[in-house]
Amino acid sequence: MVTTARFARFSCLGVITLGLARAVVACEDDLSSVPSQPNFDGGPAPSPTPTSSTPPPPATNDASVDSGADASAVVVADLTDDFSKTSNPNGAWTYGYTLGVPTGDASALIVFTTTRDVATNVPSWVDPTHEVLGDPCVYRNESGAVFADGIQPGEVALHPGNAGEYAIARWTAPAAGTYSVRVQFKEGDTGDTNGLFLHNGNVIVSEDSTSTNTVHQRVVVVAAGDTLDVAVGNKGDFLDDSTPVAFTIRSSAP
Repeated sequence: MVTTARFARFSCLGVITLGLARAVVACEDDLSSVPSQPNFDGGPAPSPTPTSSTPPPPATNDASVDSGADASAVVVADLTDDFSKTSNPNGAWTYGYTLGVPTGDASALIVFTTTRDVATNVPSWVDPTHEVLGDPCVYRNESGAVFADGIQPGEVALHPGNAGEYAIARWTAPAAGTYSVRVQFKEGDTGDTNGLFLHNGNVIVSEDSTSTNTVHQRVVVVAAGDTLDVAVGNKGDFLDDSTPVAFTIRSSAP
């Protein structure tokens, strides 16, 4: 993969020159002073360009899909459509990370504080006090081209950190109710990641590998203030780990 054509799943190659005016991070917007290096998935990237990357395999349905899920119900929240590059939290949505596996403690989320463009029309949320090559982060490809070897135009991607941090997009229920939830961890970039869908830190869906594009549908009953999270981990390294996630919450059918 060409260095300047991609962003996040970042190989920390250790060839970063100490005299650079600023640290090289995966979610910055200028790599003019950093020489190209093969398979370097962490530096600032130029504007995305069209690519002939092999398309991901077709989505499959989860064998345990809850038959009560109703795709015709009213959409309450959608991670892709609702993404904000100016506010975090953004309404019911919060983008952040955990220092380890996010199960069992819904309060462990650390909120990203800063947004920056990793390329033209590719805004990303990061924590500048805790990042390596700009990760962990959550971003959206708002360009018209494939980004990071697999992030399609319009998709929101989660990228885990190098030290076991999970990147997380969280929806906090504004009111009690029953919701039909659709989650899909997509193949994305060439690295392999694991995905979790959690309710108040309790696992509803666990994927050991996000390369299958499986669609998970569940009916979830929540109280006001409950959290529903999608989380992506690095499976031991964070090279090329940009993972598109579709996460849609619908009201129960009338």
